[in-house]
Amino acid sequence: MNIIIAAPQFSGASHTFMLYLAIPVATGDWAGTISVPQFRTSSRSYPGSVKPGAATISALPNIGKFRPIWDLAPHFDLKTFDKSCATSMSSDRAILLISDRPDRSRELAQRLGGHYACRMIGLYEQQTTAAPVSVVITDVDFRHSTDIERLRDLLAQPHALGTPIVALLRDNSHLVRVQAVAVGATFLVPADVSVADIFAALAPIIRSAIPGRIPATSLAPAHNIEQARFQFGTIYNAAARGAHVSRTSVDDATASAMAAIAEGGIRQWLDVVWTYDEATYQHCLLVTGLAAAFAASLQFARSDQENVTRAALLHDLGKAKVPLAILNKSEALTSEETAIMRAHARIGYDLLREQGEYEPQILEVVLRHHELLDGSGYPDGLAGPQINDLVRLVTICDVYAALIERRAYKPAIEPAAAFKILEKMEGKVEGALVRAFLQVAERSAKPVSHKRLELA
Repeated sequence: MNIIIAAPQFSGASHTFMLYLAIPVATGDWAGTISVPQFRTSSRSYPGSVKPGAATISALPNIGKFRPIWDLAPHFDLKTFDKSCATSMSSDRAILLISDRPDRSRELAQRLGGHYACRMIGLYEQQTTAAPVSVVITDVDFRHSTDIERLRDLLAQPHALGTPIVALLRDNSHLVRVQAVAVGATFLVPADVSVADIFAALAPIIRSAIPGRIPATSLAPAHNIEQARFQFGTIYNAAARGAHVSRTSVDDATASAMAAIAEGGIRQWLDVVWTYDEATYQHCLLVTGLAAAFAASLQFARSDQENVTRAALLHDLGKAKVPLAILNKSEALTSEETAIMRAHARIGYDLLREQGEYEPQILEVVLRHHELLDGSGYPDGLAGPQINDLVRLVTICDVYAALIERRAYKPAIEPAAAFKILEKMEGKVEGALVRAFLQVAERSAKPVSHKRLELA
């Protein structure tokens, strides 16, 4: 069993270490967290508890039912971890360390070599990474496009095989996280952690490769999807009447959507939502599920995942005030009808802003989700840096959802074809985000399996 690593420039900041795991299995996406102690941050906090002297494996709080697919005790002591790790590994498990700064990575390679067969190559050395691997670790500076593209090439084979890829991050910004996921990373870890803590992080990742007996379907995801549908209906109908849009209902719908995605995966969400006849309900819930899955795949903090999902849920609320004859029209809209349709963004924004209960970043998504990077969008023709990251993310989900909607009057576009269309929109939508969205698009294209996996 092999592990690959690559290394860049050091930028110094320390973090509270929260590793979000998004492990795809036959039935959908499963997620968990590992909280490792003795790290500090002054800029942000993460969900979960920290117990000094031990690492804790726990479920994402309030995300719904959770079952880790690794078989570990709830607590283990980092002081005894090295020995247990070494004795549990077979002799043929190897690490390939790929570094753009071999001088900086040599000590890490030596330390890892005490527990695994470790080989180090430079990022630009002409050596192959085509041999099967069980885990990939990247430690690369994601600020330089040439390094990113080189790393993408090196990771192509492991990524195609579904190999878990761990990215060690020198910068914990959203942009760097997006770049890491775009090249195929499935686990994100601060680069300034100790080797012992890297071992602690690797254990459940390696163990997760062992097949487990997991139910292929569950009543919980379908129940949560229906709950989200009911809650969204309450929200949408209130907006149509000009009544108060309950923040409690919005938060409940957000929690239901996130729980359904965590438990059943994006494809199960799509399969249920595609059966909804009402076009606006179907579209809004498609965008909501895709945004929840995208934020989870980017391994955002819990609060950021909630903001992304909440913004997606509310993005088209203004359509509640658009006549049904226009919303459901199968032919091309007239110029007058187009103007009425486009007014939905500002209508939804004004409705929620007047209530005073919704954060500025949520309101910005409601108003700006049709703005495009080249300035060709609406309502204000914003361009480039005028469009914030949350708007860019939801816009990608919005466009993809519109492409894969199931309507009686038009043939369905399959997810793979829809993603190709989305790729061709680079320049209007952010290319790096589109590439990161590939993981969600691939999962949305896979039918839900009904077989069980046997425990090894």
